[in-house]
Amino acid sequence: MQAIDAEAHVQKLAERYRHLHIEPDRVVSQWRLSRHMFTGLHSLTSLTEAYTRVPSDFNDLRLMYKIALTLPVTTASVERGFSKLAYVKNKLRSTMSQERLECLLLASAEKDVLLSLSVDDLVSKFASSGDRRLDLG
Repeated sequence: MQAIDAEAHVQKLAERYRHLHIEPDRVVSQWRLSRHMFTGLHSLTSLTEAYTRVPSDFNDLRLMYKIALTLPVTTASVERGFSKLAYVKNKLRSTMSQERLECLLLASAEKDVLLSLSVDDLVSKFASSGDRRLDLG
């Protein structure tokens, strides 16, 4: 809200989502009014806090805040996921089930969490989960 070119960003975002029946001029007007309403509050540091303080009558501006809150900041996490997918699903593993693929991707993506687990705890939990033998007779 305090950025010099914030109004231009609001205008640009509203124009991009015009197909949602949002009028960019109305959004900018609502943004200007809300900015004047928050002039005494210098503690507005997040979009979430600004969204909660915007009056419910400012429907277009509230929708713009919702859109801004749901937009990803970068695509790095998505690209990282596809990179892991190429690593996990190679020619040797091309016929695995969807469940196994998802588990391997999760283990690969969250490697730091996986490495922090205690092997002894995992073995004892697996051993205490019960008998897994099948009666074939």
